[in-house]
Amino acid sequence: MDAIPEKLVSPDGLFIWKGNKWIKSPPGTSQTFNWNGSNWEPINPKDGGMVLSPDGENLWTGKKWIPIPPSLDVNMTSEQSNNNHKIISRINSFGNHNKNMKNINNIEILKSLLSGIFIFLVTTSMLSSQIIQPLLYDASIVRVGRYALTFDAWDTIEEDNAISVVGIGSSMLQYALDGNCVEDEMNLEDTYVYNLAIPGSMPYIEMIQTEAAVKASPDIIMIEVGPNSLWDVDEFSNDALLDYFELRLTILSLMMDGDDDGIWLDILRDSELSFIANSFDEEFKAESVYADDALEEFLRRILLDDSSAPRSVSAAYVPNPNHEDWHSYLRTQNWLYSKLELMDVEKRMAWENSTVVNAVKYGVNNPEHNGTLNHEALEYMVSRFSETGIKVVLVSPPLHPLLLDELNPGQYDGHNNTLENLSLNDNVETLNLIWEDYWVDDDFYDHNHLDRHGRQKFCEVLAPHISSYLEN
Repeated sequence: MDAIPEKLVSPDGLFIWKGNKWIKSPPGTSQTFNWNGSNWEPINPKDGGMVLSPDGENLWTGKKWIPIPPSLDVNMTSEQSNNNHKIISRINSFGNHNKNMKNINNIEILKSLLSGIFIFLVTTSMLSSQIIQPLLYDASIVRVGRYALTFDAWDTIEEDNAISVVGIGSSMLQYALDGNCVEDEMNLEDTYVYNLAIPGSMPYIEMIQTEAAVKASPDIIMIEVGPNSLWDVDEFSNDALLDYFELRLTILSLMMDGDDDGIWLDILRDSELSFIANSFDEEFKAESVYADDALEEFLRRILLDDSSAPRSVSAAYVPNPNHEDWHSYLRTQNWLYSKLELMDVEKRMAWENSTVVNAVKYGVNNPEHNGTLNHEALEYMVSRFSETGIKVVLVSPPLHPLLLDELNPGQYDGHNNTLENLSLNDNVETLNLIWEDYWVDDDFYDHNHLDRHGRQKFCEVLAPHISSYLEN
């Protein structure tokens, strides 16, 4: 057996063995040797500890048993004293004087903590950008992929180095505007017409893209302002509407960044603000809404070579921003095929008389003059675009002639007054196509959406107006 070190220091560095008793050690003393079962050796930074008797009352020095240091006796619990088989962790044997070891442990703990945080951040970021967002686009985990396109679309428009005309609004403008068709009709070089309209939307939600649009700085923004745009959000806030708000705002939160904040935050009600992620915790909460479905779909594709995504020709499908079809899709999307085209004249008339005529009773067909959240959102968007030099065109898409025949006198006065008031801003034009007499029932998918025939007519009507606005 090797010789015992000249000084035997207690594991916590507080006491030195003088041959017959323990005495307090000088400041800065630390245990530097450890008994390995056969001899004493320098303590490895990752090790430490001592050899105790089974009753926990004595310490083996390498030659004989001596009483344990006072500090160990004081710190020992009754459970440890009474348990003859309890092994004390060597890590727990270090005390206040063992400064070097404490510093090393603290540094290692800090490194582990930072490493864990970094891995968590990278993992959650990758979950959103590499898994959740692509599955939102291809409609694997939501009903319609268009809910996700807004902010990536504006990034594309900002970088297109061309004359840009952008339409925003609800499914009425979505089904009316064929960007590629308008481009062909205008026959202008380096000019793109984008359709960013979203199904079910309204100015109250569309305003969230305002600052992204200002940053992209298109030449013209067409804002849909129809009778359906001017209803009172507070009055018609039911569960279905609130669910739609949660859906849209949660997805938008995953896509936007701090540069997209604006006055729209002051317009949103508290009930909708709760869905906007303004911190890491809130962003993580937004991601968690889709995380389970996204991971399930992701694993399904890897393990089963199967997918719940619709086909790429589906109206629900949107190509990923990295896909070669992305830029073309932003101008001309996939539309639902009109079931009315499959009906004979008699069946079509019966359907229209039972649905289109009754649509006049819907709340959205009773536009308010002012004072609603939709009005406030429109005023914000129009004034913001106007002051930044972006040309604004307020577009009112056509409505089915049968619906117009059922209107009460003055029912759309709120719509007309709103257009007039908004047009008082600089650089604003109005294009109200509701009252034009060239629209026929064959142009419509239902009471307020155009089908392929109506889209072609809308394209031919819109193109010369856009050309004129660009020239001026």
